[in-house]
Amino acid sequence: MEGPSLPVRRIAFLVVLLLVAASLPLTMLVNFQVGGYSLALAAIVGGTARAVLPDYLCLGLLVRSRQQDVLTMFVLGVAIALLAWKVPGG
Repeated sequence: MEGPSLPVRRIAFLVVLLLVAASLPLTMLVNFQVGGYSLALAAIVGGTARAVLPDYLCLGLLVRSRQQDVLTMFVLGVAIALLAWKVPGG
């Protein structure tokens, strides 16, 4: 058995990519805060996937060491969420 197919191995990346892609229409059609929260969710989902899934299921999210990837994505996700929350008037 050679393992899961390439689309299956990139499922975490595809989920993160869909959340990032959804953030722009949400920003334009709803408001800035909703789009910002969607972008923050994408970073946090990516960090969580990188933390709990094996490397072969995180193709596209592998950049540096696991610890550095997770820390970077969580910090960026929280920072984006806080900035979206603090935007005056939404």
